[in-house]
Amino acid sequence: MIDRAAEVTGIIRDLVRCSAFALCAWDPLARTHRHLTLASDGYSDAVLAHVNDEFVRSNPAFMIAHRDEPRALRWRDYEKDWDLWFQDTPTARDYLIPSGFSEGSTMCLRLPDGRYCGAIHVSWTSPAAATDERREITERFRPILAEVCDQLRMPHLLAETLPVNAHALVISANGAAFSLKARAPGVHLAPDGALRRLLLDTASTWSARRFLWCDDGGQCHRVTLIPRQRGVVLVSEEQIEWPHDLSWREIQVLHLVSTGASNPQIANQLCVAPRTVSTHVEHILAKMECVSRTALAARAVAEGLLLPRDPGNRDRR
Repeated sequence: MIDRAAEVTGIIRDLVRCSAFALCAWDPLARTHRHLTLASDGYSDAVLAHVNDEFVRSNPAFMIAHRDEPRALRWRDYEKDWDLWFQDTPTARDYLIPSGFSEGSTMCLRLPDGRYCGAIHVSWTSPAAATDERREITERFRPILAEVCDQLRMPHLLAETLPVNAHALVISANGAAFSLKARAPGVHLAPDGALRRLLLDTASTWSARRFLWCDDGGQCHRVTLIPRQRGVVLVSEEQIEWPHDLSWREIQVLHLVSTGASNPQIANQLCVAPRTVSTHVEHILAKMECVSRTALAARAVAEGLLLPRDPGNRDRR
């Protein structure tokens, strides 16, 4: 993404002959207004920090560009169309003008589905350099710039490859959850869904990439966690038949066997008699065609038959 951002913005810089530029992305999972610089040249670190924070948070010029106008707006456009003297804003007065810039533009970027994903900022040292033609050149790059800034592009692409009946959700490293246009979250991954609550509550303890989950109706669901960059995880959920014709209780026992627990320990965990556990283990060995507990554990891990957390008697279905 960074390499592509540098490549595209380098082309734009050569075409519009700007003195500085910055392509900044907004991550919907970050739970903040702050943007991330993907590519820049000519701006100081102080200017970039301001543009990615205070400018997008409170500058009226950005509010206009974000809310009302898809064009690349120059300082003179704000004055002409909105009676806003950009030179008097803190962004120009305290950062851009002292840096030697006297004209510039900001263009907000949106994807085809309408999602905002970032902005490109361009500055010139001479007002005469900010011509209509150069503004229009910047605007022609809007689709590719938006694609470069899309922080959810890879999760979207991955979600499109999931089985038809699968649902999906993206969870960030800070615990924010985001639904994808490409794939609905479904009942269980919806904002009030039990699986979503479980995933958010246990995010810091995830170990298995695949596991089974039982809903309140006793149905089995395959849950897959697909890690992406910056701690982002794509979650997919798909209702399936119970593997190997195992029951919910047998799945619980299988999970505990895979942790190395003995029959008495499993019995204590599930509040059942040790003999009941022995019977369950015998049935599981037969159904999964294994000859030992070690083989059971290896197959359970390999096939993703574990649970998201150790079961207890309260998990009885």
